[in-house]
Amino acid sequence: MEVRANRIISLMFALIFAFHTQIAFAAMSSTNYQIQWDEFSSGGGNSSSASYTLRDSVGASSADGRTSSGSYSVDQGFRAGLYDQVVDFIPYVEDRSTQVAATAFSTNTVSVTTAAGFAVGDWIVIVRDEGASQEAAMGQITGIFGTDIVIRSNYSGTAPVIDGTNDRVYKMSQTASNTMGSLASFVVSTQIVGWVASADVSQGFGVYAFTDGDLRSGGDSIPAVSDGSVTAGFSEYGARSSDATLSTSTFDTQDTALTESPALVGSAASSAIVNSGFLTLKASISSSQAGGSYSQMLTTIFVGDY
Repeated sequence: MEVRANRIISLMFALIFAFHTQIAFAAMSSTNYQIQWDEFSSGGGNSSSASYTLRDSVGASSADGRTSSGSYSVDQGFRAGLYDQVVDFIPYVEDRSTQVAATAFSTNTVSVTTAAGFAVGDWIVIVRDEGASQEAAMGQITGIFGTDIVIRSNYSGTAPVIDGTNDRVYKMSQTASNTMGSLASFVVSTQIVGWVASADVSQGFGVYAFTDGDLRSGGDSIPAVSDGSVTAGFSEYGARSSDATLSTSTFDTQDTALTESPALVGSAASSAIVNSGFLTLKASISSSQAGGSYSQMLTTIFVGDY
C-alpha cells in the first residue's frame, strides 16, 4: 500500500547576516578629534541625483590608486577612504503555483506554453526533467516576446537542454510557501530555494546553510541522505547546489545532507553584484514511511568576506 505524507515538508528561512571587517588607517588624533586620512587638494565634494552619488577631489597632490602585497594594501588619495560597501541578500522560493511547461531553451531565451503571469524583473527557474536528476537555471527576466522569455545571460545553474518533456518554468517568490506537497514512494520530489546576493567587497561572499535536525512529524522522521543520491523508494532527504565551485563541501557534486553544522552552499570569489544561486532540495520516502506533516527549519547565513 502506498503511503502518502501530506504537506510533507515545510521549510522556514531564518536569515542571519554576518560580516567581518579588518581595516587599518594611518590616523592622526587628539583628545576630541581624529583624522583618519588627509590630502592636499584644491576642491571637490559630493554631487548626487535620485539614483547616483559622485564623490570627487580636484587637484590632489598625489594620484589615487592601490598598491598591495600578499598581506596588505594601500589606497592612496583622499577619496580612496570614502568607500560605501554594498552588501545585500534576498532569499527566494520556487512558487509551485506558477508552473508552466517549457518547450525550448537557447542561449538565454526559454520558450513556454504561456507567459501569462510573468513580468520583466521577475526571477524564474527553468527546470529540465523535473525529479531526481533534474537540471535547473535561475535568472532574471529582461524581456517577454509572445511565449519567449529572455533572462539575463549571467544566470546561475546549468544551461538546461529543454525538449518539452517534463520541463518546467517557475516564478521565484519571496513570499511563497516552501513546501513539497505530498510525497509518494515511487518518485523523488524537489523544491528550489534560491538567493540573489550582492557583495561589493574584494573577497566576495559565502552562503552557508544548516538545519535544526531531520525532517520530522511527532516521533517519526525522514533521515538525511548518506550515500550521495536521494533515491525513490528510500526515506531520505538532501540538497544540491547550483554553485559548481564549492571548496569546503560536497553540495556542488552530489546530493548532500543538510545538518546542524553550517556548510558552504554558495560563494563568490570576488566582488559580485546581483549574483544568483540556489539549492535544489530533494526528498523521497519508502512505502513504509509513516504518514504525517513533516517539517524542518532551514537557516541560511550570508557572509561578506571582507
